[in-house]
Amino acid sequence: METRQINWTEMCSSCTDFQKKIISLGCSAFLLLLGITLGVLWPSMSEQVLRNKLVVKNGSANYDNWIRTPIPMYLEIHLFNWTNPDEVARNRSAKPHFVEMGPYTFSELHERVNLVWNDNATVTYEQRRTWHFVPELSNGTLDDQVTNLNVITLNAAHYLRHVSSFLKPAISWFLKTEGSLVWKNKPVRELLFEGVKDPLLDLLKTINSTELNIPFDKFGWFVGRNLSDSYDGTFTMRTGADGLDRMGFLTQWNGASRTGMYRGQCGAVYGTSGELWPASVGATTVPSNITLFPSDICRSLTLQGAEQVSLFNIQGTKYVGDERVFDNGVKYPEASCWCNADATHCPDLKPGVFNASACKYGSPTFVSYPHFYLADESYVNAVSGMRPNRTEHEFYMAIEPLTGIPLDVRAQLQINEHLQPISGISLYENVPDVMIPMIWFRQRATLTQELAEQAKLALALPSLGTYVAIFFASIGIIMSAVFLYCSIKKWSQPSEPIPYEELQN
Repeated sequence: METRQINWTEMCSSCTDFQKKIISLGCSAFLLLLGITLGVLWPSMSEQVLRNKLVVKNGSANYDNWIRTPIPMYLEIHLFNWTNPDEVARNRSAKPHFVEMGPYTFSELHERVNLVWNDNATVTYEQRRTWHFVPELSNGTLDDQVTNLNVITLNAAHYLRHVSSFLKPAISWFLKTEGSLVWKNKPVRELLFEGVKDPLLDLLKTINSTELNIPFDKFGWFVGRNLSDSYDGTFTMRTGADGLDRMGFLTQWNGASRTGMYRGQCGAVYGTSGELWPASVGATTVPSNITLFPSDICRSLTLQGAEQVSLFNIQGTKYVGDERVFDNGVKYPEASCWCNADATHCPDLKPGVFNASACKYGSPTFVSYPHFYLADESYVNAVSGMRPNRTEHEFYMAIEPLTGIPLDVRAQLQINEHLQPISGISLYENVPDVMIPMIWFRQRATLTQELAEQAKLALALPSLGTYVAIFFASIGIIMSAVFLYCSIKKWSQPSEPIPYEELQN
């Protein structure tokens, strides 16, 4: 059977002038109406598309980015080597001197495991973190040797400092025999992931106390954490199904909405895990601050909006940790709930250092920014070797506000141990009262070019429909104008007279 291709030119040529006018007018009206309709409906349509991509649910873009972090992350660890501990032990007025070592760089991967989807638009999960040493990005090897405080002996002395004077001589002898003021020349690998074996740790573990529930057999800053599903605890997080403005916010940690460690608002589980942020789809303002909840220190940190930044032509807001973060009521009365002492004795610390003992099994552990950046100058002056500066030690996160995508992250903290004289315990009777810097670490992550291109598509979605609407409406207007112009021109032209001879025929 022979087929015949449709020739639209032939069809159009068979149309009358009136039909051609109707077709032209209809097409222009359709395009104009399409453009107007698209312009009116597209903002809500694109917002809904974005919401579907950003809500944390199986199959969404945000879920894929959250379940296993796609942005390359690195953990840079710096250790402090104490060069004159013997001098300080002999002379209390001697100033401890430290030399920074590192960074020892590890690749870091976060995975969310053991997910339970709840009916109230939340998800409960655990977090598995994996670290691998990256020699080419490190300054030194894991066999480098470090001298610094013996944390186990310090903790034992701190815990037993208030025992009766009758027992003190025996305890002092035992600590001096089995312990030491410092660990000398310990390999970096032991101090970080492998752990230092210490006989005093076994003693501490035998003490039946809720204040000293130590879950490890060796001491190391990251012992038991690599590939652990449970170390960071159990989190319950908002998925954004009931509103993107709270997406990523934690509602519970370890099954409770409060940590049980601090008073008032300071004890609340509040903020995000630091990798997923509320989106501002449809919002007209950018948040003035953001809050994250790092489980490492069992508390929230609020960062203040500082400046606008750009990465791969994506605009974002940089949020920084200022001096409010580690104040305990000295400069900012609202921060007084971070004080662990009785309320009548608060504030009990000079600003810039946070008492994290409640989070660290009762250990005299204190957290600050690296090199005591933004802390009271007395902390820096009490030791030598600290060189705080904004470029190296500022804690910040840059966030794209519409989607909540992190652009650049430099989360960095320092762990310090409080060395102080302890009456009746010979190892500590003549030591200075000083914060000893032990280790500081930087977690860094920067958006890649590939992920930036995906983010640009999401950011372009609202304006894309507007441009298409303008295009169709413009074509419709132009066609209408041409049709109107041609019609007016034809109507305004005088009819050409017909010769009399032709009328006779």
